[in-house]
Amino acid sequence: MKKSVLIAGTGPVAVQLAVLFKTYTTHHVDMVGRSDVSAKAQQFWQAYQNAQQLEVQVQNDLHMSLAGTATLGRLYERYEAVEPHYDVLVLACTADAYSQVIQQLSPAVRQQLKHVVLVSPTFGSHMVVQQQFSAEQPNIEVISFSTYLGDTTVSHPETPHRVLTKGIKKHLYIGTIYEQSDFSQEIIDLLSEVQIPVTQVAHPLMAESRNSSLYVHPALFMNEHALKAVFEGMTVPFYVYKLFPEGPITMQLIAEMRQMWQEVMAILKHLNIDTLNLLKFMVKENYPLRPETMDDDRIEAFETLTPIEQEYLLYVRYTGILIDPFSEPDENGKYFDFSAVPFKEVFRNEEGVWQIPRMPNEDYYRTQMMRGIAQALNISTPMMDTLIQRYEAQLTAFQKAHPNDRVSTQFQIQSFEEDINSIAKLLNSEG
Repeated sequence: MKKSVLIAGTGPVAVQLAVLFKTYTTHHVDMVGRSDVSAKAQQFWQAYQNAQQLEVQVQNDLHMSLAGTATLGRLYERYEAVEPHYDVLVLACTADAYSQVIQQLSPAVRQQLKHVVLVSPTFGSHMVVQQQFSAEQPNIEVISFSTYLGDTTVSHPETPHRVLTKGIKKHLYIGTIYEQSDFSQEIIDLLSEVQIPVTQVAHPLMAESRNSSLYVHPALFMNEHALKAVFEGMTVPFYVYKLFPEGPITMQLIAEMRQMWQEVMAILKHLNIDTLNLLKFMVKENYPLRPETMDDDRIEAFETLTPIEQEYLLYVRYTGILIDPFSEPDENGKYFDFSAVPFKEVFRNEEGVWQIPRMPNEDYYRTQMMRGIAQALNISTPMMDTLIQRYEAQLTAFQKAHPNDRVSTQFQIQSFEEDINSIAKLLNSEG
C-alpha cells in the first residue's frame, strides 16, 4: 500500500534513505530540514533547488544497488511548515535531536502519523519518541534500528545533495513496539533488496542495544588521554584504536570498557532482554580477527569468564586489529594500518563558534541516556558516573581557558532531563 513518507534531516544519511525509498518502493517521499537556522541545511536546500534531484554514488561496485538518483515530492525549509498528510516519519537526524524534531511538527502532523523509524537511535530512544507522541498519537508504531546501514558522506561540501556510500554494515537489527508489523517487514524486505541482512528482534530496546558503539565509544573517547587530544589538541596525531602512547588504549581503558558493558547488561537483565556477548559481537559483526589470534571457543565463552580474562581477551582483540589482518603485506611486510584513525579536535565553524566533534559529543548524550534508564530502575552505574564526570570537567575547563570565545551549546553541562524523564515515565507505567 502506497504511503506518504517524511524524512527528517538533510544530511548524507537522509539522502541515501530517500534514494532507497524512491528506488525500491512506490511511496511518496518528502524531506524536511532546518534551513531557517542551520547554514548546512540552507546550503543543502539551495543545492537541491539547483539540481532538483538527489544522487548517491558508491565506493564499492558490490554496493551498486544502493546507488541512484531521486526527486523529492517536496523539500521543506523548516519543520513548522510540514503539512499534515504523512503516514511515516523517518528520523534521519542524531538521536539527541529526536525530541526537538517531533516537537517542531504541528499537532496535526503528529496525529496523522502511523509509524516512526529511528535510523540511528541510542539505547532508550524509542521510549523518548513514544512519550513525545503520547498525547496526539498514543498508538503510533515506533521502529528502532540497531544503527544506520553503512557509512555515507557528502562527496563535496558545495554539493551536499550528492553523497558517497563507502561501505555497508554486515548485519542490522530491527525492533518494533508491535509484535506483528507489516511495515517493519516491508523495511526488512527493502533492505534485502540491497543485500543487507536484518534480524527482527522482540523489542526495540534489544535492537538499540545491538550497537557496539554503546559499550566501546564512551571508554575510547571519554578517557583522559582522548579528552586531552580532542579539547586541547596534540602536536602529532593521536589515534582512536591504537595502544598507548600512539592512542588511548591501556589496561585501564579496557577495564572501563568491560565495566561499561556490564552496567548496560544489568539494565537488559532487569528488563528481561537478551544480553550481548560483547567480544562475539565485535569479532563476528564488526571487524573480524584471524583464527590464529583468537579461537571461537574463547569468544563463545566470553560472558562466563572472570573479569580479568574478559579484559585480556578485549585487549587481544584490539591488538589483533592494529593492522587489517586480512590485507596483503607490501614488499616490506607492512600490512594496512587499520587503526590509524586520528581523533578529531574541537573546531570553529563558519561563524567562528567552537564546536565539539560528533564523537565524543554523541557519546555524552548516549551515556547520559543509559545512566537515566539505570537510575529509573535503581541500578548503580559507577563507571557511567565516572565517564560523565570526566567529560563534564573537560567542558568546564575548556570554557575557563577560552573566556572570550563563542562556544556552542555542546559545551554546556546538560542533564537531558526531558528525555530521561520520558524514559522514566514509560518504565514506571510498564513496571
